[in-house]
Amino acid sequence: MDKVRVGIIGMGRMGLTHYSIINTHPAVEMTAIADTQSMMLNMMKKYLPSVKMFDDYKDLLKSGLVDAVIVCTPSVMHYDVCKMACENGINVFCEKPFTTSPAQAKELADMFEKKGLVNQVGYVYRFDAVFGKVKEMLGKQLIGKVVHTNVQFLSSTISKIQPEKGWRSKRENGGGATYEMGSHVIDLMEFFFGKPQKIVGTMMNQVYSEAVEDIADAQLVYEGGMSANIHVNWSDYTYRKPMLKLDIHGSKGKIQADLYGYKVFLREENVEEGLPEGWTSVPMNMIPDPCPFYVRGTSFTKQLYEFADAILEKRKSNGCAFREAVDTQNVIHYIFEH
Repeated sequence: MDKVRVGIIGMGRMGLTHYSIINTHPAVEMTAIADTQSMMLNMMKKYLPSVKMFDDYKDLLKSGLVDAVIVCTPSVMHYDVCKMACENGINVFCEKPFTTSPAQAKELADMFEKKGLVNQVGYVYRFDAVFGKVKEMLGKQLIGKVVHTNVQFLSSTISKIQPEKGWRSKRENGGGATYEMGSHVIDLMEFFFGKPQKIVGTMMNQVYSEAVEDIADAQLVYEGGMSANIHVNWSDYTYRKPMLKLDIHGSKGKIQADLYGYKVFLREENVEEGLPEGWTSVPMNMIPDPCPFYVRGTSFTKQLYEFADAILEKRKSNGCAFREAVDTQNVIHYIFEH
């Protein structure tokens, strides 16, 4: 395959973001868009006359115009859209949270694996340059055996009493701090350490929301006894922009990282890596991070290019596959239920 025909289902904020990125891939041809808003379709039709517009995603999936779709609908629709795409032999990139049901998530992972279709979930922090470097250092056992991790994701997304309307106020639509932010954190822990053996000490609090949580905490325990404390809070008014940060404690040192860079503390000099005893700080702009198109950072481009390249090269995506997203979904629902 030398070209991949791509459609987008759902042209809200994320749909527009993904369109602007995937359209820059030299081997991608944008062929179809589906959205329920006629105003959006009319605007897109004006500027993209060669792209077919649909007001029903089912018609797009049955049109034969796409090899792959990017799904940016409300989370409650993800299962139906992805299932129909699979039945029509279409590769899928799905925004997170993947589904709002562990059983449905597993069913979709099974279906896509059986069909051999590329499947990827938008856990974008796997493609962040800082966290990619953390993954590399862990793989080299730079800080020895990992003993404990603290990870926080903080924002001021919800800073006043919330009305009952709107997707953020309903868990079935992917609302709540656990789906919005905790899913990223849980996936990042899977990226680093794999699937946890058990989850303990869960807690959820409400600050401004009535039907969903604004704060969530949990402790994940992994094989060998390593634990990770997770804390997410989307009602922390001291953060103008979202901040994801972590401390990883090991037998030979410690890694601290956030969206702006990382610090490594080593108890002894590491000659092979050229790192001295004590602290070494590396800001984000000192980490090699080649990217052909910059929108909201480099991570969004890298994840979508990986999706397209996997289809073109007839291989599995190196992003977050549906199967890994099932594990994240199971952890999320354990937090909800305990």
